[in-house]
This record gives sequence, structure tokens and C-alpha cells, in this order.
Amino acid sequence: MTKKRSKCLFVVFSILLVICLIASFVNFTYPFTINGNYYSYSNFVSNLKLGEDIGKTYRIIYRAELHDDEAQSNYDSLRLSTMQQLKDIMQSEGYEDVTVSEYGEESILIQVGNILSIDDESEIIDLIGDPASISFSMNSDNTEPFAGPKDVDNVSAYDYYDSSTGETIYGVLINFKEEKIDEIEEATADGGTVYIFLGDTQFTSMDLNSSAITDGQIFMQSDAFVDHASANTVANIIKTGMLDLELTTIDSGAITPTYGVGANIWIAVAIAVFILIAFIFLIVKYKHLGWLACFNLLFFITISLFLLQSIPLVHVNFAGMIGFLIAFIFVADSFMAIFEKAKEHYNQDTKLYIALKVAQKESLTKTFVMNVGLMIIGFICMFMPSLAISSFGWVTFVMSFVSIFCVQVLLRLFLKMYLPFNSADGKKCNFHKGGKYA
Repeated sequence: MTKKRSKCLFVVFSILLVICLIASFVNFTYPFTINGNYYSYSNFVSNLKLGEDIGKTYRIIYRAELHDDEAQSNYDSLRLSTMQQLKDIMQSEGYEDVTVSEYGEESILIQVGNILSIDDESEIIDLIGDPASISFSMNSDNTEPFAGPKDVDNVSAYDYYDSSTGETIYGVLINFKEEKIDEIEEATADGGTVYIFLGDTQFTSMDLNSSAITDGQIFMQSDAFVDHASANTVANIIKTGMLDLELTTIDSGAITPTYGVGANIWIAVAIAVFILIAFIFLIVKYKHLGWLACFNLLFFITISLFLLQSIPLVHVNFAGMIGFLIAFIFVADSFMAIFEKAKEHYNQDTKLYIALKVAQKESLTKTFVMNVGLMIIGFICMFMPSLAISSFGWVTFVMSFVSIFCVQVLLRLFLKMYLPFNSADGKKCNFHKGGKYA
């Protein structure tokens, strides 16, 4: 490889590393708008799904009961479908780190991880709230409703701009099932007022004047809808009231981290200090090669963070953090094993570029076996029932792949890029002929 090509490659990889570091650690707002709105970028670290021991979790427990017209034999299948529908609602609102599970014989537990603020807690409460069955009646006392939750096809928050008033009108758009349209048209044939109830409470009413509902659609308006979020909250309450089981909130609240509110910050600081010390050690011990190793390790860290925050099943708890450090040590140790082999050959009067090539070949089996061993341990731990061990397994399993890539591919490439600048002077790598003190 020529020196000119090596220089170009170092520039390209340096730019790429800067981009990776920004993507991993920096949050920012895009300097342009999309449809008139500004959007923000959330970095890889912010998107890591934290375990309950180092991240706050919000949980809601619902009593899940059969509707009056359902047979007890259907309960298990209905609970499973209800759990999936709850998860879909939460994820559609941007809460990807959500777990919905059975809780006792007749309850459902929702857990939302990585809660950062009181505002997040309030948003989750408003998102589902206390589910309520919706019903529609032509009577203010809700007698003889002409439609209920099982007659609704879909519900969504909706808004439009009213040019006559210059205001945005917010509401909830309710579409009835197709087979119900004729019945609703008949029930509202004389026009009048439609009363809409959530549970036993009248939420709002709508004046139909003298026209019937012919399109199977109602745009529900209320003074409570002051923005899209408030309309969306009611839409989600209606959705949960439409589920296969009738839900009643038993308990809700935030669960603080086992290791304290600031656990994730202190753990992150400790890991950063450890990595900094490792970088200083490598640079002092191997000089130029130490800089190359640090350059490689930064790629290892950023690629690992990208994968860990991308895979839905990975939750990083305290054991996962330990797994991160172990994988980092394995990579650094692999680099040192190669450099020490190169030092041995160089001390025996072998040229530097030959010593590095031979060291890579001789260390191939050792470094590969080390990282494959870590991968196997991680794979076994992934399936352990303990969440702590499972997190450790996922982190080490994912990072072992990155480790093999950085040791066997990136390091070889970086050494090829380095040798045109220094193919003979071992002192720049802290190597000495015949030993340091000969």
C-alpha cells in the first residue's frame, strides 16, 4: 500500500469515526424542518434499553375480566390477544421498551422501561388511563344505546383547520364496523342529539340537526380537546375499552432503579474512566501501535452501541455493563497479544513489518478462540431465566461478533495503512532490538 493511499484511508476512517462518535453520544435538533416541524436526533446511548436495576420503570396492573357475553373457556385466548393489543397501542405511541405479561390468574402487567422524567410518567398515565367502554345513545340517560365498543372498527385522533374561524379543530374520529352502518342510520334517522358515554359517564354530546349518520362515522368533539395530544389520550382510552377483556386499573406507578436514581450516570462515568485509563496504558506501552489500538477500540465501542440499541431483546442492566467491560478487555487483550508477539520477533532482529505480519498470523488462533469462547458463554447466558444473566449474555454475545471484526479485520487493515509510514523503526512502537536494555 502506498503512503498516499494510506493517508487518504486514514482521513476517510477518521471522518467515519467522528460521525460514529457523534451518532453514539450527541443529541441534536436537525437544522431543517419537515412539514414545518423540527425533529431531534437521539444518540445510541440514549436509546439503550436499560434494565430495571439501573433504569426507572413505569408499571400498570389491570384486572382483566370477561365481558358479560363471553364464555369462561375463552378467557386464556382473549387475555393473550388483549396483551398483544395493549403492546401494539404502547409501541404505536413510540414506547418500544414495553413488556406486557400475565400477572396472577386474572390480571395483566404492563411495564415501560427507561423512564427519564415525571413528564414521561404523566404521558404514560394519559396514554392509556383507566379504560372505559364507549357507548352511543339517543337518550341522555344512556338507555337503549344504539352502538357500543364492539361495534367500533377503529378510533384515531384527528384535527383539521377551520378556515372560517381560523382555528384548528381537534377531535376523535370513530369509524363503525361496516355491518353496523345501516342499523346506526336507522337509529339516527330522525336526527336529534347523540350522547356519547365513556363507561357510565357522559363524555360529550353531538347535535345531528335533522340528518342521520349515513357514512358510519362520527367526529367526536369536546372542550377537553385542546390539542392533538389530549384527543389522542381519549382515543387510546376508547381503544383499551374496546379490547377483548374488560380492564380495570388495580395499581400503577414508577419503580425506581435498584442501584439508585443516578445509577446509570455513575456506571457510565466509571466505564468511561476505565476506558480512558486503558487508552493511556496502550499509548504509553506501544506508542504508535497504541494509538492504532485506541483508534480501533473507538470503532469497537460505537459499533457495539449501535447494535445493542438496535436489537429489541437487548436490555442493558448492571450485569450487562459488566459484560460490556469484559468484551472491551478481550479486544484490548487481543491487540496486546499481537503486539507482544511482534515485539518478540522484532527483538530477535526481525524487520518491523515482518514482525507485525508474523505476529498477526501466530495470534490468529488464540484471539479467535478467546472471542468465540466469549460468544459461546454469551449464547448460553442469553437463555437463562435470570434477567441479570440474560442481559450479560446478550451483551457479550453481540459484542463478541464486533470483537472478531475489529481484531481480525480492522486491525489488519489499520496495520497495512500504518506500515507505509513506518516499516522499520521499532522504537516508534516501543520495540527494541535484543530487548529494551540490551
